[in-house]
Amino acid sequence: MSPSQDNIQLAHAVATAIGVDPQVYAYHDDGKKNTLHILNCKDPLDVNNYIYCTVGLSDFPNKIEMQDGSEKNIPVELLLSGNKSSNKWANVLSAVGFHMTKNRWACQPGTVFKNMVNIYHQDIALKHLLFVEPLMWQEKLDAMKLSSKKVYFLLLIPISDAECSYREKHGFDALENLFMKHEIDITNLHRPSVL
Repeated sequence: MSPSQDNIQLAHAVATAIGVDPQVYAYHDDGKKNTLHILNCKDPLDVNNYIYCTVGLSDFPNKIEMQDGSEKNIPVELLLSGNKSSNKWANVLSAVGFHMTKNRWACQPGTVFKNMVNIYHQDIALKHLLFVEPLMWQEKLDAMKLSSKKVYFLLLIPISDAECSYREKHGFDALENLFMKHEIDITNLHRPSVL
């Protein structure tokens, strides 16, 4: 299935904002029943890095519980930035997308999807994915208003068991502060754990 006009517009806008040499590929689930499009483009600031973004994930519900107990659908597209430490970044991103579209997993800043990276990398320390706001592109990738939807962007950061436990014990803000203090390389799947 081809992307809608809104999603084509979204892909162009993301590529123009954060990357060069954009290409969009269709990824399929194991049964080839479901498709998710992934934009990949080169990072203009570092030729060794690629930036990946889902295209069309925002067509599916992302129901977030509000403080008053109600649920609100907050459409998202997901970003992942990776260097040559993996050739499976887009596969990892599509796996996350399929968990959201098929299994109705929801995400917001601070959410962790466990054991996503080790679907493709068996013995990897950074096997979980933390969702954060894409602060590095904040001015270029704010919420995007399209004709049929308003889309928000979240960035995925691979994290270790210890970092995941730290978030559960001390909270998302504490872990984010730790990452800023250590200036972690979010593009390197083999970076050392900060804990």
